[in-house]
Amino acid sequence: MRTLSKQADRWLGRVLVSLGCVIAALCLGLMGYARSGAVDAGHTWNGDAPAYLTSAVRGGEHQCTITPDDGEARTLNVPSWPNRGPHVNGRQVDPWFAGNAQVSCTDPVYLTQGWMVRLYPLVEQWLVLLAGLVLALVGLNRLGLFRHTSRYP
Repeated sequence: MRTLSKQADRWLGRVLVSLGCVIAALCLGLMGYARSGAVDAGHTWNGDAPAYLTSAVRGGEHQCTITPDDGEARTLNVPSWPNRGPHVNGRQVDPWFAGNAQVSCTDPVYLTQGWMVRLYPLVEQWLVLLAGLVLALVGLNRLGLFRHTSRYP
């Protein structure tokens, strides 16, 4: 079996650590951003981009009604905030109208909107965060962090 040179091994280790840290930081950042919106039972959605509704309350399902200025109103269920863990658990809604819409809910929810909403399905999967952490650990191993060396012969 062919092995890599020390320089190539270090380069590969640095790349894996960097990639793993970026993936893990992106996941954790998006988890936090999903809960950074205003917590309220009523919101205004501009309808330019998808919206993501995340419950601010644990337990049960919560109903939200989206009433556009022009168009039909829709009612949807928003899953509750998970009992454990920081992961995102919500409902993505694509706009079916032009203009603004009022979002009213039975319980307080977070509403986030913008381009990053499309990345939330990745963050909902624990596997993506785990893959980032594993990549970082494999990279640290390639850099020699986990090599057992003894001081004594």
